[in-house]
Amino acid sequence: MSKYFEYFPTTTYAVANSSFTISKVVRDISLKTRIIDQIGKDDPYLFLPYVIKEGEKAEDIADFYYGSTDYIWLVYMSNDIIDPYDQWPKDTKNFNQYLEMKYSDQAGNTDVVTWTKANTIHYKNSTTGHLISTETFSLSANLNPSFVGGDWTAVDYYTYESEENEALRSIKLINSSYKNTAESNLRRLLND
Repeated sequence: MSKYFEYFPTTTYAVANSSFTISKVVRDISLKTRIIDQIGKDDPYLFLPYVIKEGEKAEDIADFYYGSTDYIWLVYMSNDIIDPYDQWPKDTKNFNQYLEMKYSDQAGNTDVVTWTKANTIHYKNSTTGHLISTETFSLSANLNPSFVGGDWTAVDYYTYESEENEALRSIKLINSSYKNTAESNLRRLLND
């Protein structure tokens, strides 16, 4: 990712008091740019689908597809990924650690994975895909038992989080024939 940041403009931060001044030149990484401007907008093969494998990192994909880990930024920017921790699929170990962090208070003394598999987060209508809360489901069951017929399925916390994680596996990659153009465009946008 070092090449990605090398194109960002610099800014100088200064801290001063009565006895000294410290100045530091740093990269301004707060910029968000559009890299697909002027590259293959009409090309139906500009973006190619890719499914991330278990444990695969953006660096692995950049190295495999673009020939260098330096193009990790292209993998992230093609998918509007700002936070790789939350927007990249977790492997099994990291997924279980994530569950532990997120649900340990609710699970109490129970094993977190066991708790997430035993407790319902919402109900899903298998026909329409609509979601309702457990409270709405219970209230509806009391008021209108026919409402909760066979179309509604309980979705536990584990299944919900697992489906959210798995949905992150489907990404798109900018066609490798455009990588140099994307890099030039990025450099131009950041240095204008």
